[in-house]
Amino acid sequence: MKNIFFLILISFSLTNCSSQNEQNIEGKWYMINKSGFVEWTITKDSLLNKKLYPNFNQKGKGGFNYSISKKIKLEDRVLLIGKNPKNPAEFYTLMTLTSSEKDKSIKYVWNGIDSISNIKTITKLNQNDKRQLLGYDLYSKDYLETFKEKKSLDKMNLSDFKKYLKIYSKNLKVATEEYKKNIKGYYGEASSFNYQITVSSLLELDYNPIQTSDSMNSLFKKFMENEEVKLLLKELREK
Repeated sequence: MKNIFFLILISFSLTNCSSQNEQNIEGKWYMINKSGFVEWTITKDSLLNKKLYPNFNQKGKGGFNYSISKKIKLEDRVLLIGKNPKNPAEFYTLMTLTSSEKDKSIKYVWNGIDSISNIKTITKLNQNDKRQLLGYDLYSKDYLETFKEKKSLDKMNLSDFKKYLKIYSKNLKVATEEYKKNIKGYYGEASSFNYQITVSSLLELDYNPIQTSDSMNSLFKKFMENEEVKLLLKELREK
């Protein structure tokens, strides 16, 4: 019964600036991962990434540090641009961000445009990009604290679990279709973005999304043998 929820994941298998981006993106932001958090620190000219334990202590000796050459605010996204370390005359998108809830969360877009080019070309490509942007949710530290007040995962009943499966299935299918269109032949990040869908779908039902792979696996194990759940899973796969 190990990693049941992951098995189900496989089976489902602008020209002008806008007020939407007036949110200050500088500061510390946290992504929930399978065993803690990933901390992103955005300053005026740098982007730092490091992994943390659930108690926010740092994992390992350090993370990655990137220099930001320019921040470009467009109608529906913010681009963090850096120099290509192999060719200083070239630039590429370090990170594409979209606003979620003001001062509470942002999205780190995984289907953004990150081709190496000059800044003018990168900007133009993004201005003409009308695709749906999907990404990892990054939360402020204060916002993460409010999740403790939400419903506990171990209190979820059968009725809510079925609702969760419907939300989760819908979100997963949208993301999978977009993933296959934009990242052909490479699925190295599939596990990571699938996990983000798993926990962010909990938030839609007002459950605490700060979970580990162990707690999510326990949730699925709790209900997997239920006949109603088996029937629902069959229906969701056939849609």
